[in-house]
Amino acid sequence: MKKVISLVLFLCLFLSIQAQNTEIEKLKQQIEKSIRSNPDSAKVYMFRLLQYSSQLPDTLVGKTYSNIGIQYNRLAVPDSAEFYMKKALEYTEEFPLEHAKMYLNLAINYRMVARYQESLEALDSAIQFYKKAGNRVGEGVAYGEIGSNYNYMMNSEKALENLKKAIAILTEAGNKRELYIVKQKLANLYYNNTDYAFAKDIYEEVLPIFAKSKGPNYYYTLLSYADCLIQLEENYKGAEEALKEAENGLREINNMEYMWLSVSNLAQVYEATGRTQQAQDAFQKAYEGSFQLNSTRFMEISVRYLEFLNNHKQYSQALTVINRVKSNAKKPGLKMNADNEIDFLKQAVATYSQKGMVENSLQSFERMDFLKDSINAAINKAKALELQETYQNGIQREKNIVLKKNNELLVENNNKKDNILLLSILIFMLILAIGFVLFKSNRNKLKLQQELVSSLEISKKALEEKNTLEGELRIERERTLANKEKELVQVSLEMSDLQNRLMELLDSRENPVSSQVLAEKIKDILGQNNYWKYFKGKFVEVHPVFALKLSEMFPNLSDNDIAFCCMLKLQLSIQEIASLMGITNEQVDSKKATLRRKMGLGDDILSFEKLIDHLE
Repeated sequence: MKKVISLVLFLCLFLSIQAQNTEIEKLKQQIEKSIRSNPDSAKVYMFRLLQYSSQLPDTLVGKTYSNIGIQYNRLAVPDSAEFYMKKALEYTEEFPLEHAKMYLNLAINYRMVARYQESLEALDSAIQFYKKAGNRVGEGVAYGEIGSNYNYMMNSEKALENLKKAIAILTEAGNKRELYIVKQKLANLYYNNTDYAFAKDIYEEVLPIFAKSKGPNYYYTLLSYADCLIQLEENYKGAEEALKEAENGLREINNMEYMWLSVSNLAQVYEATGRTQQAQDAFQKAYEGSFQLNSTRFMEISVRYLEFLNNHKQYSQALTVINRVKSNAKKPGLKMNADNEIDFLKQAVATYSQKGMVENSLQSFERMDFLKDSINAAINKAKALELQETYQNGIQREKNIVLKKNNELLVENNNKKDNILLLSILIFMLILAIGFVLFKSNRNKLKLQQELVSSLEISKKALEEKNTLEGELRIERERTLANKEKELVQVSLEMSDLQNRLMELLDSRENPVSSQVLAEKIKDILGQNNYWKYFKGKFVEVHPVFALKLSEMFPNLSDNDIAFCCMLKLQLSIQEIASLMGITNEQVDSKKATLRRKMGLGDDILSFEKLIDHLE
């Protein structure tokens, strides 16, 4: 009887396990079907699969958590994506290869929300575990992702360095699939550096390979390829076809963030081919869709839409977009980085200028100037740290060389001492000979140390002389700049005075009738000899960015208008300006009034003078 009961219990347990195994296999199949096209459904099936985690290998549990994170990433929920990707790491610690893959996924998630430093740290960890697992292909993939990170960080040199390393590793490993993916990243690098022709050629090489599976990477590549065609203005029809395919494909796999980006790109094609209403409709859809999605691409799409509205003089609508962007700029998904904000402020300045909102225009321009200075400061700091690191590595190499020599001397001395101990057993003469050798060796060692100290002192002296020379050069540059400014004003005034004196002499000549022809020729020569070209060259040396900033704030100003503002900046008199520009005093006053109207200041003379005086 007991045997029958045991058999029945065993049979029930076996059937229960079989049923669970069947359910697990069914869930795996459902995940496989929905993972590309429907991230929400795939996520639900994955959570169900985790209910059987006690029966699953740790590597499969970790992979499932990581895949959940990937689905959240596709749904533009980066915080949840990060949580589940980190949880995946807990289950793969004992498996280097799988652990490396989890770090790789986490790094990509960090990069998509512009957390580049954390992404680089995760990729460094991935490389260490790939090396531990002896997986060269994984190393190549990780270096490719590092290259992508530096590409997003606008560090082309390091991006190219890591992409070349990835290509070399993957070529050696013979993995063509990953090699084409890295080549696509290389194309992205050329694309970001506006080398659209070279980028287009590489995209055309990899697209047929990606088209075989038509996954997300294929549609991302189509987006970049289409933009190359738009920028090169050589094949709008091809760009439109690529973008429509990308739009449909991204909608099918429910990647709405990049789907709206493709709609925004289509709007550019419509505008370039004269379909203005279609362009506006597409821009509006992409703008609203990315906002509702809380997409990280919302700012990029908004800037394109603003540029379209400004180009078509729809300033009121542009102002509405500006206000909406500003009011939502602090939201996590819609937060602007420095480059986005600079592009946005450029369009805002154009809108404010046309709407006569001078104060808003000035505030936006000052903010844009501050951001540019901040970016330049960050770049300079990075370069300084890189130079410091190079210098420290050089010092460490010198220390290693000295240490190696000292070790060699130490080994040599120990060998000699051993020889002395052995030879001392023999005869006294041999001991004297060995003592003489030691004395000579120590003297050489002392000489070497003295030479080393002397070399270090010479290096220190050379460094001090270099620092002194650099300080003198800096002072000399400042002195030269000040002299140039004085020279500019002095020479301009002298030219103006000389021309006025010549004109006075002509007007006061004794016999006007007989010298009328000669006087007219001299006046004609004076009128043609416009000294503005000389003045402009000298002015740019003293105030290199004044004219550039003025052009960015007021794009409708002509070169002649900018020249006039430069002379106002130097506080030249009406007579001096008239002489330099070859016009009358009355025309100078008239030109001031015309400039105020172009800048949207009307008769506000005080604001006009304040703008010229404070702009640097």
